Amino acid sequence: MTISDRVSIICIAYNHEKWIEETLESVRLQDYYSKNLIIIDNGSTDSTPDIIRRWASQRVGSMSVQTIFKTEEMPYCGLFNESLATISSEYVVDLSGDDVLYPDHLSNSIAQLKRAPYVAFVYSDAYILSSEGEIRTFYKRNSSGELTEEIMQGELYETLIERNYICSPTIVFSAKFLEKEGGYDSGLYYEDFDIQLRLARKYPIVFSDHIGVLKREHLKSLSSGQYQRHKSSMLPSTLIVCQKVKAMNIHSEEDVALGKRILYELKHALWSANFDPAEGFVKLGEEVGLNGITFSIYKFWLKKRYDLSWLYLQST
Repeated sequence: MTISDRVSIICIAYNHEKWIEETLESVRLQDYYSKNLIIIDNGSTDSTPDIIRRWASQRVGSMSVQTIFKTEEMPYCGLFNESLATISSEYVVDLSGDDVLYPDHLSNSIAQLKRAPYVAFVYSDAYILSSEGEIRTFYKRNSSGELTEEIMQGELYETLIERNYICSPTIVFSAKFLEKEGGYDSGLYYEDFDIQLRLARKYPIVFSDHIGVLKREHLKSLSSGQYQRHKSSMLPSTLIVCQKVKAMNIHSEEDVALGKRILYELKHALWSANFDPAEGFVKLGEEVGLNGITFSIYKFWLKKRYDLSWLYLQST
C-alpha cells in the first residue's frame, strides 16, 4: 500500500566524509512534512560511516531514518533497487552523499507532481559547484534570476537521446511509474541516462522553475570518471543504453538523435583510448545509418587505434 504524499529519500554515500553531514542536514531541513530517509553507506573506507551513525543517533524523532552499512562497495543501481523495493511512499528521491537539497526543493517538486499525477518525474534547476569553487546554474539565468530560455517539458524522449538536458540530482520520481518500469537497470554502472530515457519513452515529464539542489563536481564524483583514460567504467554502460535506445526508437527522427549521441560518445571514447566501447559505437552507428566524413575519420582512427589520450587528458 502506498502512503499518500510521503516521499522517500534514498541517500547512497561512498567516501563522502567531507560532505555527508551537510547532505543529511539538508534533508532534515526540508519544509516538506511527510518524508523518510534511508541512508546507505556503500562500503566507505573513510569516516563516512561514523559520521552517519553520529548524525542519525542525534536526529531520532525528527523524522523516520533508516541506516544501512555495507562492508564492501556494491553496484549502485542494484543497491538503490534494494531500497526501492522496501518503500511504500508515493514519491522517491535518489540523493548522492555529496549533494545538497535546498529547503523548499521537495515541496516545490511534489506540488508539480500533485498537479500532474500522470507524469513520471519532475526536474528543476541546480547550482553546479566546480572543484575550483566556481558556481553556476545548470540552466542559464539572467541577473534577476530568471530563465533566459524556455525549458522543455512533456515529451522529452528525443531530446534526452541527443543530449544531457536534465540535471539528474534534481529529479523527484513518482514511485508508481519508477517501480512499474523495474527501477534502475542493475546491470549498468550508472543510472540517470537509462532511467530518464525509459521513463520519457512512455510518460510525460514536468519542470519546476526553482533551484532545488547544489551539485558538486569533484574528482571523486561518479561523473568525473565518465571518460577515464583507457578504462572508463561508464562508457560500456553508455553503449548498452544507446543499444537499448535503438530498440525503443519508433520514428526516424529518434534515430537521427541517436546518431548525434553516438558521434559524441564515439569521439570521447577514441580520445580517451577506450577502444572496445568505441568499436561498439561504430557498429551501432552503422546500424542507424551514420555516414559522412566525421564518422569515416572515427572509423579510421579506431582501425589504427591511435592512442592520443595523453593529449585528451591535458585538455580536460
